[in-house]
Amino acid sequence: MALNPPPDISSAGRPRSARPKRLDEWLRHAARVHPCEIDLGLERIAAVIGKLDLKPPPGRVVTVAGTNGKGSTAGLIEAALRLKAGLRTALYLSPYLQEFGERAQIGGAHADLESLSREFERVEAARGDIRLTEFEFVTLAAFSLFSREGCDAWVLEVGLGGRLDAVNAIAPDVSVITRIAMDHQDWLGDTLDSVAAEKAGILRAGRPAFYGAGVAPAPIAARAAELEAPLYQAGVDFDFERQGELWDWRGRSVRRAGLAVADPANAAELPNASLAFAVLETLNADWVPEPDDYSALQTAGRLPGRFERLEYAGAEWVLDVAHNPDAGACLAQSLNALPPRPTIWVLGMHGDKDVAGFLRALPLRKRDHVIVAPAESPKAVSAEVLAQALSARRHANVSQCESVVAACERAAQAATGETRVVVTGSFNTAGPARKWLHH
Repeated sequence: MALNPPPDISSAGRPRSARPKRLDEWLRHAARVHPCEIDLGLERIAAVIGKLDLKPPPGRVVTVAGTNGKGSTAGLIEAALRLKAGLRTALYLSPYLQEFGERAQIGGAHADLESLSREFERVEAARGDIRLTEFEFVTLAAFSLFSREGCDAWVLEVGLGGRLDAVNAIAPDVSVITRIAMDHQDWLGDTLDSVAAEKAGILRAGRPAFYGAGVAPAPIAARAAELEAPLYQAGVDFDFERQGELWDWRGRSVRRAGLAVADPANAAELPNASLAFAVLETLNADWVPEPDDYSALQTAGRLPGRFERLEYAGAEWVLDVAHNPDAGACLAQSLNALPPRPTIWVLGMHGDKDVAGFLRALPLRKRDHVIVAPAESPKAVSAEVLAQALSARRHANVSQCESVVAACERAAQAATGETRVVVTGSFNTAGPARKWLHH
């Protein structure tokens, strides 16, 4: 049964107009309705979608799944659809870094919390006795907002997996899988094939699908063949070649040459951009960025906290949301492309991640100062556990802090103009650090 508050009764015995719930109140309400944080399945959300009368834009729903790189790829696709194609875009991201409004964006702007609260009211009225998880509530509220705003294109990032993720309740016109690696093993299985099979759940019959990291794993290729969905693969159907600080792109019928590399050190930029270009080519060949507009689109579509380089008090800071071994290896490749500097690390992770595997992937050196702190999440692993995991690396200096902010303050005090500070391990580490740096 829906949990509705009792009516507010005036002194004359008549109901007053109830004060609309704030978004934080709706989120607490959603957590009470279905206390389980994750309950994979599409039956609940599909039933409510039918009552909300959502109207996704025909032919322009792009769903992006993958272990790493899906947010950055989705961001660039959305920016091109907005700035190059002139469409009114909707972008759904999961999770967010700093502000909840990041999750639902319209025309490049974060949704305001009041608008999202109104959509929560509509979802609450539509769900009846259906027990939605908090993630399902949020996803439905975003979809309802996109529909009511009449957005011309929806770009949707999958939260976890693909097949049973709430985002997959909206049928995509184009399915995108960035790359496959190990993460969320409790939900997706403990082999690459099992992870790939779950991601392949976003594919739809006869509709184009993309894989952004070479030849697609067997479960993805098999599912595409079963659905007769055209499958386009990086290095086969589209590819890129870097030449110093420029790069060229090859699609099925479109070519681009002499594009400027936005950040020569960022190992993920070109693979993600190449995949985004291939998706845009399928939607409309004229929407593939030209050399003259790629840099602006890259800036507009770049998400914070993804190998983000900032300067604070004369020291270089790098913020990265990497939290699994594959992402850690990509971060290491990017850092190794920068001029070497003494490094101060701020590390905070979730306890359900492969902490040891992630730490092994990082280019930690003996002279580095490593500051560990619990990420700002109930799932955070303690500073003590992180310090213990680091003990095998024999670093010269490992210290503990009670919070990410305290760790950032300590790093800032120790940093100099010759120092690099790297903050990583979780969205709930990079996000608080970014907020602290900006305030």
